Amino acid sequence: MSYQVLARKWRPQTFDAVVGQDAITRTLRNALASGRVAHAYLFAGPRGVGKTTTARLLAKALLCPERTGDAACGKCVVCRDVHTSVDVIEIDGASNRGIEEIRTLRENVKYAPSRGRYKVYIIDEVHQLTEPAFNALLKTLEEPPAHVVFVLATTDPRDIPATVLSRVQRFDFRPIAPDALVATLEDILTKEKIAFDPAALPTVVRAAEGSLRDALSLLDTAIAYGNGRLEAETTASLLGSTAPADVRAFAGALLTRETAPALEAIDRAVRDGEDLGAFTRDVVELLRRALVLKAAPTAKLADVSPAEGNELRRLAEPASLDELLYVLRAFLDADEAMRESPHPRVELEMATVRATRRPAPPALEDILKRVDDAAQRLRQGGGASSSPIASAAQATLLGDEPRPATTRPAGGRAESLPPRAPAAPDRVVSPQRPSVAPPPGERPEVPGPPAEIGVAWQRVVDEVNRKKPMLGGMLAQVVPGALVNGTLTLVLTGTGFHREMLTDAANKELLTQLVRRHVSGAERLEVAMQGESDASPSGHPAVKAAKEIFQGEVVAVRPRLPEGEGQ
Repeated sequence: MSYQVLARKWRPQTFDAVVGQDAITRTLRNALASGRVAHAYLFAGPRGVGKTTTARLLAKALLCPERTGDAACGKCVVCRDVHTSVDVIEIDGASNRGIEEIRTLRENVKYAPSRGRYKVYIIDEVHQLTEPAFNALLKTLEEPPAHVVFVLATTDPRDIPATVLSRVQRFDFRPIAPDALVATLEDILTKEKIAFDPAALPTVVRAAEGSLRDALSLLDTAIAYGNGRLEAETTASLLGSTAPADVRAFAGALLTRETAPALEAIDRAVRDGEDLGAFTRDVVELLRRALVLKAAPTAKLADVSPAEGNELRRLAEPASLDELLYVLRAFLDADEAMRESPHPRVELEMATVRATRRPAPPALEDILKRVDDAAQRLRQGGGASSSPIASAAQATLLGDEPRPATTRPAGGRAESLPPRAPAAPDRVVSPQRPSVAPPPGERPEVPGPPAEIGVAWQRVVDEVNRKKPMLGGMLAQVVPGALVNGTLTLVLTGTGFHREMLTDAANKELLTQLVRRHVSGAERLEVAMQGESDASPSGHPAVKAAKEIFQGEVVAVRPRLPEGEGQ
């Protein structure tokens, strides 16, 4: 006898052997036991999950004359010959999709079964029928002869007219769960007496995407490729995916901040011809499991064995929960970007470097703690400054009026400065800071932005780096300034070229959208060169008003020619 593939050899012969569709098989068995069998059924679901198999089992149970309960006896002549019986008519909807075939079917349903009580019509891929064919089938489908049962099977129920759907009992078959597929494959391999590596089964299951038929077909191919054995490395090589051990090693390098080994793993995957998209999705799935087990150590995942769960917990030990979230988000973004980018390898390598050079989580906590400590010292008056201007600034931050500083003479007795004369009601005199020219060759220091704006601006820069790396490089020359009346001022320390890039319509629109999203209260942005002040032409009230009205920027400032010149 010639070899029979596993998918055909191990096709379920009873309802109990159907994998992953317990609700459907239970409903059908109850209907058979109680005699409440409908005249038409619709089995919908993805490929290889048991639609046609369940239809054949239902037909076998309906035709069996020895059936006393909810299943066929499997021993009588009818059960043994059910696959060749003239009372079970299987029609391929893809090749018999016209109205003439449906007319022939309508004529044939009138004839009684040759033996038994029923004739069962199984129409596979029924969504392939034409609209006239569906219309011709409607009346027969609604009121067939008492001895006829229709079973329609489809992978795309959306293409079936509503008039047909309303005349059938619909059952939606689900993709088979990974743990059920693994258990079924292990059972089949054990019964076939084939040596196998348990680590190879998850690779086959992931490639099957919930289909038992696909899993058995892949299993057949992998066994032939491995010369009668099923091994993890050979299976991964056959399917063009990365071996699970290599994926774990790559994830371990990410979590331990080892950039070089992680990039070398990507290079090795490219040289071996592996699919980088599948590699990225494997990494995301591994990090997802590690994240779940890190957040809920007692959780039990259906597709993770206890030994694999312990390995994932050890894998996640070097990283905190926040770090795992950061790395997982980086690779989710990379997976999305790789689908559209002409350079998927670059996207993956950027995500890898970003993950291994991620900021340390305690850094933000330390900053917040230092801010709180400084605020506490200011409230308690412990942070006295050495200059009157600094004292006035501290008092302003605390919400009080600036107080005159005190001087201490050599004798040790503090003497207060003479009281300041009150200012006229119509004039407000602000303390003037002495201007100090910077040393030649040095760039004047730009005051730092408020903490909240600085953190929000960093998020803007990160997102720009992902979308437009060239523009992101320009933002290294930009410091966020004040946020006044919904306008965020960006202080540019670069050259005119940088300003032209930032004021380009497309770049400015992108920055404006991101600023609105991340910087609270910001609606517009304005680019100012370092050193521009209210005393410069750009700071003139009329120029500011014109810029706001026309949404423009000052590109250049030229001196006004004396009257009569240039005419």
